[in-house]
Amino acid sequence: MAEYDRKKQLFTILACDLAVIYASLALAVWASVKTGLITGFENGVSAPQFLFMGPYFLFVFKSVGLYKEKTGILHIKETISIFKGVLFGFLFVFLIFFLFPEFSGLHKSLFFFFVFMMCLMPQERLLLRKWTQSLHERGIDVTNTLIIGTGTVAQRLALKLHQTPKIGFKPVKIIADASQLQKTIDEKEIGAVFMAEQDLPYGQVLSIMNYCAAKKIPFRFVPYIYNMPIDLISMDDIEGIPVIGLRKYSPHSLYAAFKRLVDIAVSFVLLVLTSLIWVLIAAAIKLDSPGKAVFSQKRAGQNGRPFRIMKFRTMFAEASRYDFSPKDSGDPRITRVGRILRRTGLDELPQLVNVLKGDMSLVGPRPEMEFIVKEYSEIQKERLKVKPGITGLWQISEHRKSPIHENMEYDLYYIENQSFLLDLAILLRTFFSVFGLKGK
Repeated sequence: MAEYDRKKQLFTILACDLAVIYASLALAVWASVKTGLITGFENGVSAPQFLFMGPYFLFVFKSVGLYKEKTGILHIKETISIFKGVLFGFLFVFLIFFLFPEFSGLHKSLFFFFVFMMCLMPQERLLLRKWTQSLHERGIDVTNTLIIGTGTVAQRLALKLHQTPKIGFKPVKIIADASQLQKTIDEKEIGAVFMAEQDLPYGQVLSIMNYCAAKKIPFRFVPYIYNMPIDLISMDDIEGIPVIGLRKYSPHSLYAAFKRLVDIAVSFVLLVLTSLIWVLIAAAIKLDSPGKAVFSQKRAGQNGRPFRIMKFRTMFAEASRYDFSPKDSGDPRITRVGRILRRTGLDELPQLVNVLKGDMSLVGPRPEMEFIVKEYSEIQKERLKVKPGITGLWQISEHRKSPIHENMEYDLYYIENQSFLLDLAILLRTFFSVFGLKGK
């Protein structure tokens, strides 16, 4: 077992980020030469300028919080921090070139540099996470974890950690209270402690926290409202006393208006560009099985308003319209062409019409069938406060094969954190997911 080593992890991340920054700059100058913007590599960037970009962008990334140790849904905050860092970094670089024209050469490669950074940085972080997760799943560089508690919360936490070895926490023991703490930490080489017991006296909890701090062991506390979606919870304080409350959704009118303009523009352009693909897909569907090429179904939209969602038909025409969606491509209701369409996401193309009409957005929660929405709890109804989308956090997650209403945390996170950068991050993840042919 390797002890929790944040410094080692941070060094690896910095080294990989630095490599991508310099690779992006080199590719940008190469692209500028190939397109005739500059006549040679030596005219594109001087050695000092080239070397400066590495530590400069590392500083910018640190300033936007990219190197803080944090987790979250699909690590989407990390992608947003990358976008912020790249945007802010290039705005400042552009300002320098505007104020000091003598720094000629590199400014001709800025566009390509920006594009390569925006594309390569998120992919580098994704590959780094996948590599780390694969090591954890093989038991390499995992953290021996102690759970304090004997109730339902402790048992559920242990089960979750066992089921998701990729996050790197290996539960090795569960204890009831602090009486066995020191002995267990020494014997099991504990690298992380989770407090999941609600009935321990405050003094004992404080003692455990202080002991972990003295031993430099990360300590985490699981609140008794652990099953409440985290993005509905707000944290405040009253004269130093922590107070937990429930958030209320507050829409941003300016963001909503801008998003609608983007939806109209992008959906119209994509409809024009993919028109030939529509014809080919429709012909393939008709040749493969009898029935209409385009399938429509009643769904619940924003505020529960019903609308008809459009999709290319992927199942046999006699299949029930309002049954639960298939969980995998082996479902006998799916046609041969349908399996290809569902695996590539091309069955969703007709929903661009729904976006253009205003029933849907490019990004948002998936619309559910009305009979499912009727069974929603009050918390689940929160996902109806925004327009449904073609893609979203749930669609690019590992749980996309599970029912939508069983994975509400993705939609609730999106609703509470809506922004242009979050939408951009989801669209980028969707692009790579489609071309990775991840099945639905």
